[in-house]
Amino acid sequence: MESAESSPLSVVADSNNRSNAEEFNYKYYQPLHIAILKGDWKFTKAFLDNDPSTLTAKITMLGETALHVAALGAQWKLVEKLVQLMPANMLTELDSKGFTCLHYVAVGKSVDTAKALVAKNSSVIQVTSSGFTPLYLCIAAAISKEMVWYLVLNTTEPACCPFKHTDVCAMVSVGFHDIAMYILQRYPNLASTSSTSDDDGSTILHVMSKFPSHFQSGHNFGFWKRCIYRCVPVELEYGNTIWNALEFVPSIKLVRDAKLRHVSAVRLVEFVCSQALTKNDCRFWQSDRIVNVIFDATSSGIVEILRICFRFFPDMVWNHMPNGGYVTQIAIENRQEKVFSFLCKMPTISIMQVMQIMSSTTTFQHKDSDYPPTSHLAARFASQVESIPGAAFQMQRELQWFKEVEKLDNPRIKNYKDRDGKTPWQVFKDNHKALLEEGKIWMKDTSNSCMLVATLIATIAFAAAITVPGGNNQDKGIPIFLSDNTFMVFVVSDALALFSSMTSLLMFLGILNARFAQEDFLVALPQKLIIGLTFLFLAIVTTMVAYGAALSMLVQDRLKWAPIPIVLLACVPIALFAILQLPLLVEMMISTYGSRFSYE
Repeated sequence: MESAESSPLSVVADSNNRSNAEEFNYKYYQPLHIAILKGDWKFTKAFLDNDPSTLTAKITMLGETALHVAALGAQWKLVEKLVQLMPANMLTELDSKGFTCLHYVAVGKSVDTAKALVAKNSSVIQVTSSGFTPLYLCIAAAISKEMVWYLVLNTTEPACCPFKHTDVCAMVSVGFHDIAMYILQRYPNLASTSSTSDDDGSTILHVMSKFPSHFQSGHNFGFWKRCIYRCVPVELEYGNTIWNALEFVPSIKLVRDAKLRHVSAVRLVEFVCSQALTKNDCRFWQSDRIVNVIFDATSSGIVEILRICFRFFPDMVWNHMPNGGYVTQIAIENRQEKVFSFLCKMPTISIMQVMQIMSSTTTFQHKDSDYPPTSHLAARFASQVESIPGAAFQMQRELQWFKEVEKLDNPRIKNYKDRDGKTPWQVFKDNHKALLEEGKIWMKDTSNSCMLVATLIATIAFAAAITVPGGNNQDKGIPIFLSDNTFMVFVVSDALALFSSMTSLLMFLGILNARFAQEDFLVALPQKLIIGLTFLFLAIVTTMVAYGAALSMLVQDRLKWAPIPIVLLACVPIALFAILQLPLLVEMMISTYGSRFSYE
């Protein structure tokens, strides 16, 4: 068999012996196939010069031409060279899978290669494979946004509308909202049409409602990324700003791209709604598809879609979801706090209370009531909630959510019992027994660990206060370094270390002796833990300061530069504690004292 390393001369010799049989000669084309995959243009050119018919022949068992093989191997430079040699009509040639060379190029990153193909034969961009154009495959791959832009700008046939609804929906699903907006502005009819290629008849809004990460409400950035997010300009055009200079920082570029995507998504939703309003198509907004949009947006926590839809079509807030209830009930059942906060400003909350009062004598006693008290929904345990440090604070979050939702219930039905004869609070306790036990164990383990550190610091601080650095004057018992300013730093920091560690110790002891009832996890227990950790951190800092001051006093006469490395080394444990424990402490403070629900 011909070796993959065959020279052009050996191929020439072999070509003289080529069979004239009509069946595919794999042995003959194998060296060319391998050479193309390797990007060996010298061998490829020699083969083609010897046998020009190979340029348009099928050289693989899958019916691929040399151009197909080069594109599949991502040998873009070789593709561009082959394009110059091939007849223009061969660029639309299909392989056995029904793809042209441009279909394969479209899922890559080489825009220059795509430009070479389109320049040779502009019709290649319109060739479909099982209904899929190169543009659709490029969107589905979501590898190169630049490639998508190029194919969109060069797709011009038919003149009435060269794009399909599925193309726009695919762009929306991968987050290319600005490109989708570009298309919709030129072909507005696509904004309110639905897909006919599937059974659900998805609209653009329906697709967007399934991707919460495309909106700001679906992102949970950390503290620093939230700060960057607020500072990033909202303009979609990349002007010559300082942000372009900072794009080399991966985290900044990530946040900026996210914000631009969020802004584009909101503008796209507004445009779609405005087009539907312009058409004045009531059937479109009363259809089950739009009800599904509201349901999906509520379940996914996409506040932006709800806000825009309710602004354009206020009546949509009263839509009753099949097997789901009203918007507020869905938000509560799916634990969507941002949606709940938004809905608390809407009249839907008031109407729910009215429905509850009207039904209090009849409907509530029926097990299939359409208007159950919202607190019963909130009393259920959420198996999947946002990341929370420790079971105790997850229990706190559950209590905060229940207490907040309970405010919605009319006072007349606060003790309403469900089909099992349980009040909302009884349902909450039954559903959170396991979490209560986990929270109790977590609190005790954390307290025991911190007590050990606090006890050690208290012991050291007390011993250091008795045996001061340098000793005492034998006659009067006064410390020898009393007149030294560094000694005063030592005394103050040592005293603070002792007092802080003892306070921390008492707080953790109070946790160990607590009763651990459900309501204690709301404020009492977290507050003790916050105070204990705060004073423990202060004790560690002051202990290191006292140690550094004491060591400096002992060696400063001999080594004048000694305080510098001592201070630097003392900062190491402080920094480690800050990195490991401060985020937890901050989360606890925000969870306990911060506002969990925003009503902006």
